[in-house]
Amino acid sequence: METFKYIARDQKGVEQKGKLEADSRKAAIRKLALLQLTPVRLDVGTTSTSGGNGNWRQLLGMGKEGKLSSKDGKTIGRGQMLPFLSSLSELTGCGMQMGDAIRLMGKRLSDSRLRFLANSIWSHLSQGKSLSGALLEHSSVFNESAISLIEAGEATGNLSNILKRLVIDLEEKKEIKGKILTALAYPVFIVFVAVAVVLVFLFFLLPRIQSLLTSLGERLPLSTRLMIDLSEFMISYGIFFVGAIVAGVVAVLTWRKTEKGRAVLDEKVLRIPGLGSFLRDMNILNLSQTLSLLLENGITTITALAMTERTIHNLTIRKSFNDARAKIAEGSSISGAFKATGYFVDIVIDILTVGENTGNIVPGLKEVSRYYGKKQDKQIKAFTGLISVGVLMIAFVFVGLIAFGIISSVFQLSSSLTVK
Repeated sequence: METFKYIARDQKGVEQKGKLEADSRKAAIRKLALLQLTPVRLDVGTTSTSGGNGNWRQLLGMGKEGKLSSKDGKTIGRGQMLPFLSSLSELTGCGMQMGDAIRLMGKRLSDSRLRFLANSIWSHLSQGKSLSGALLEHSSVFNESAISLIEAGEATGNLSNILKRLVIDLEEKKEIKGKILTALAYPVFIVFVAVAVVLVFLFFLLPRIQSLLTSLGERLPLSTRLMIDLSEFMISYGIFFVGAIVAGVVAVLTWRKTEKGRAVLDEKVLRIPGLGSFLRDMNILNLSQTLSLLLENGITTITALAMTERTIHNLTIRKSFNDARAKIAEGSSISGAFKATGYFVDIVIDILTVGENTGNIVPGLKEVSRYYGKKQDKQIKAFTGLISVGVLMIAFVFVGLIAFGIISSVFQLSSSLTVK
């Protein structure tokens, strides 16, 4: 038995420290899972970042916060998770052993960051750690959800299939982000053009018109004077507004890092029309995909529910799911416990009920995943369309006001010259 010192987070995200005894690192991770704790650090005998532990971190290019940097100075972060797991999945899918695949990746990958990451993970594996334990040491690259799924794959001996499903899931999420960015590219371009037109008018064209009309003894039209006053006000006090907005955002983000702040904000965001339902459906989609994958690969229901719970990012939904898991552990049906959360529509509950009645809920969960996947696509299209129309309308209003101000000034100048 070895003594492990750990730093972990509970279901509310609060950091916990302590010790436990286990036969291996994998056993220690399982004990933490039973305690509903997500490990952040797990060391044999010490949690200090100095001394011997600090030496191997320096050898692997890791700083005090566990961030990796390759030999050429490039930072290794979340962006490398998908390409790394995709390469690993391709090699293990061809029949190569996991350790051999990672060692080969450390030599053959073209990206220096991925090579360095593979060598770092291989260093942990050669010390006797499991793959999930090695990935846990690189939490700046691999998230909790990915590590939990890989841990489940190791426990069931079905790592290759879980890697493939995990890569598909990450690619789908990347595709969703790509769709949103693509849909917003044109509106953002229009906004920049509109802002450029406004700035050109306020700082170049308008002063000349103003000086010309003043020299002729004429006053600017009311609409033009209002724009001048607004521009002068923003020049004088705009920095304070920007500073207040930045300070407010920083304050909110800092508060969200606290236990109470995150709990309150996660609850409030679900009440925002449109955005709340989108985030709720996204969490349920992730939940159904993960749970079906774990159950399909031989993980027991309660253990699968506990592991799935750690992949839910919103604390309000996580708490409701935790209550549902407790009811299931007491003998309640999965469909009944999920219905009590209030997050699942009737048709989804019916699908799960049919699955339970047939003795295999996995096909039902997959059907739920497809249902919410289609729903997410529709929500993304509606959301991006609404954003596009809204941004374009605002831009057109600003440009229209500028055009009206210019036309008013030109007519005023024309009439003044005619009278003179």
